[in-house]
Amino acid sequence: FFPEGLAGVRANSQGFISTGVNVKAGEPIVDFELETGDMLFVDRFSYNFFPPKVGDPIIFRTRAIPGLTQLSGGVPDDKYYIKRLVGYPGDLLQIKDSTLYRNGEPIEGSPIFAKNSKKTPPYPGYEARNAFENTQGVNVPEKCFYTFGDNSPESLDSRYWGGMPMDQLVGRAVFIYYPFSERWGVSK
Repeated sequence: FFPEGLAGVRANSQGFISTGVNVKAGEPIVDFELETGDMLFVDRFSYNFFPPKVGDPIIFRTRAIPGLTQLSGGVPDDKYYIKRLVGYPGDLLQIKDSTLYRNGEPIEGSPIFAKNSKKTPPYPGYEARNAFENTQGVNVPEKCFYTFGDNSPESLDSRYWGGMPMDQLVGRAVFIYYPFSERWGVSK
């Protein structure tokens, strides 16, 4: 809402801050363009004050991910993805025997990492694909995060498109509100 930053943003006499976006009666205020998957509430506020942690389920835009644009024939893909943060700039990531390693140690930060490592159903373990087929591993580039999906065999993630520029981070997944199924509730 504030592409120029928060400098100079002031509330009016009624306490409202203008986003510059106006809607008319009957128009949607929020429009989720998800074709498949879960719908969720996203905390777009907290990461303005502290960085995401390894293991956090994060939401980011795909439009400025060079590797993903290359995969789609040079056409930027402008969607929102949710993946788990697995690496910071400079980290060395490796996959060996379904375990993800970060800087030489089995990754920590989320219980999902251990479940994937042990192939605890429904988690099938991490698969070393593309650059990760090299047992030397991959170094996360500067100003980028690496993100993986929890279902490694079916996930299009940093194993395919590399680093996700930090400036594409939208927020942290908080609560899955649709579908009303076993996934409903606090995002893990």
